[in-house]
Amino acid sequence: MNPKLTHIALLVSNVDITADFYIKYCGLQVIERRMDPNTGCRVIWLGENLNFVIVAFETEKKPIQSLSKPLSHLGFSLNSREEVDKISDIAKEEGILSYGPVFFDEVVGYICNILDPDGNSVEFSFGQKLG
Repeated sequence: MNPKLTHIALLVSNVDITADFYIKYCGLQVIERRMDPNTGCRVIWLGENLNFVIVAFETEKKPIQSLSKPLSHLGFSLNSREEVDKISDIAKEEGILSYGPVFFDEVVGYICNILDPDGNSVEFSFGQKLG
């Protein structure tokens, strides 16, 4: 058996606002929009292609996320420290910068963390071996 990671699913309060956020900050695009026939909730797939996507399920319940759980996050790799700084500056102006930018070490690299519209943590990094 050789499982392949294909998606991560998030509960969100509004798929349109979520799409706008991930398009603006992460350069993703909406791959699919649909209504789940079983739950009746709106669903979007966000990604660059169908190799890996974020599946966002719209729900009336507020998703549970907290700054006390900083290790739970989505991670995006950038090409330079300057790009991390740029994301940090924009997010700070909009009041969604959680922390950073900061250099942790050679493994973690230079990172910042921002919050999406539902409080999910999104990390932007430069210098990690991932990505």
